Amino acid sequence: MLRFPCPLTAAASVLFVYCLEVSSDELIDAYESDEDFVQGHPLSAKCFTRELARATLLAMLEKLQCPEEYIPTDYHWLLLYECLQIQLSVLNDIALPCLIEQLQGAAHADDTPYLSFPGTSQGCAGCHIDFDALVDRYFWDTDFLLDAEPFAQLDADSKKMLGFTEGLFGVVHGLLPHPDELVLRRSDECRHRQTQGEDEEV
Repeated sequence: MLRFPCPLTAAASVLFVYCLEVSSDELIDAYESDEDFVQGHPLSAKCFTRELARATLLAMLEKLQCPEEYIPTDYHWLLLYECLQIQLSVLNDIALPCLIEQLQGAAHADDTPYLSFPGTSQGCAGCHIDFDALVDRYFWDTDFLLDAEPFAQLDADSKKMLGFTEGLFGVVHGLLPHPDELVLRRSDECRHRQTQGEDEEV
């Protein structure tokens, strides 16, 4: 699983898996060129090539379905944010009976802030996902959406006080990620590294 502020509900898991699967397929099947990718994913295309975006989505999809907890980096959060934004917008416009049935079977009271099932004009159940409410619940923050200029004007102490991560610089400035910045590390491995660092400081 990926590390979120709170565990994904069953319905949220269905949504996340669906969006990651469809987005990774679309990068190959629906986009014929890198220009198409830039137009379709204006946020992610600043930091990712189409091939790298697809590989990163597939890596997140794999880890999302693992029992161990993995920690996304700012690059992962940016790509996941835009992937959800695009796919959930489509879902709100087009009723997909099989997916709606899955969501209805998995929905819980915890999902009501962002998930509802209004009826359509044909009397069939529709689906509405409040993207902003979903982000509020499952994203730690949206610092990766900051503009580069104001971010660059902050000194190191200000960035630390605001809780900005080291990897945020590259995302905000639209830099391609270093391979290490796309590694989804296990939570227990990260805790071990932090403990080692604290011991060395002493």
